[in-house]
Amino acid sequence: MTRPDPRLLRAWWVVAGCLACQLGAGYFYGTRALAPDAITELGWTRIQWSSAVAPMLFVSSSSQVFVGVACARFGVRAVLVASVALLAASLVALSAMQSLWQLYLAVALLALGSTGVGDVSIGAVITQWFQRARGVALGIAFVGSNAGGVLTVHALTLLAQDGSWRDAAFQVGLGGAAAILPFALFAVREPRQGESGALPAEPAAARAPSAPAPGVADALRTPAFWALFFVIFCYAFAQLGLVDHMILSLVDAGFTRAQAAAGLELALGAGILAKLGAGVVALRLSARSALCLNTLLLAASVALMPLAGREGVLPLVGVLFGISTAARDVLFPLLVADLFGTRRFAPVFGALMAAFFPGGAGGPLALAWAHDALGSYAIGFAGTALLLVGAALVVWAAPRLRATALTPSG
Repeated sequence: MTRPDPRLLRAWWVVAGCLACQLGAGYFYGTRALAPDAITELGWTRIQWSSAVAPMLFVSSSSQVFVGVACARFGVRAVLVASVALLAASLVALSAMQSLWQLYLAVALLALGSTGVGDVSIGAVITQWFQRARGVALGIAFVGSNAGGVLTVHALTLLAQDGSWRDAAFQVGLGGAAAILPFALFAVREPRQGESGALPAEPAAARAPSAPAPGVADALRTPAFWALFFVIFCYAFAQLGLVDHMILSLVDAGFTRAQAAAGLELALGAGILAKLGAGVVALRLSARSALCLNTLLLAASVALMPLAGREGVLPLVGVLFGISTAARDVLFPLLVADLFGTRRFAPVFGALMAAFFPGGAGGPLALAWAHDALGSYAIGFAGTALLLVGAALVVWAAPRLRATALTPSG
């Protein structure tokens, strides 16, 4: 009987650790389940509640590059441990808030923690461990954020119904962090010299280019970078906007609080299968083609939101939204790695993710304005869907996207 290669087992143990750490990224989705109770108790408008997304995204976007640099300098493990502690602190702060500035502080901590266990750190370590199986490994690891979202939304909804939303936030914040921390400490690390993942690494000659590896400054000079920057802006606008207002819009449409929360849970649950499937699809389709089709799916989900009150529409919206937002987490890093290489993946990817600030801050505020000023989310959803169609066209029509990827300056 053939004994399994210990390097293979180690590589997949790292993937399991990354998945567990990504559970913490689901904390953000959970806080959206607290919106009805928090808004009612504190007497806030929806614009006031959604205004917290802007400082959260500012912190998240501005810290992306620093997370990439910190991973390179201190190691992914140290970044993950610090980030889990920040996630716990964010929900504790949320449970005690009484005013808007305290909400802003809580979401700033949440942003720092989520960024630290997010795409940059997890993508950086996975791309080092895997070559041809990279898409599958990324899909499995990134399942964590969706699974964490389902667990957190469900736990906070149940605990808030049975007691106080403040107690629910406190308990979930500390309990979840305690469960994740051992994986950050003992499961995740970068490969040592000579270690490889589930499939053979690329030849040494391919790993040793004659020119220096490209960096962020080189990437900024390419059309490919700015095309992808715009695409991430559109994804953030739609994803953060819909996540922030899905439960609120469904309650407006006549759903109960539990039914509305279940709609968000369905979207997050669909994302689990999507991330696993996206890794397999990436073995057969180019990342560029898959990302284009995925963007159109997201546009369809947003366009259908005004019809969510009709029979059978909400499950369709949830599945389409969950699939498209989750698959992006796998497809986008693959495209970045293809275009810019793995040696500088973390800083280049971090620079691209800075687009989440303007996009993610604008989406929730635009939808809140549409509701408060126009009395309906319909126009906001329609405009968001059109923006996503434009993003799909950019991905598809960007001239020679692969050919215009950066050439290292030597």
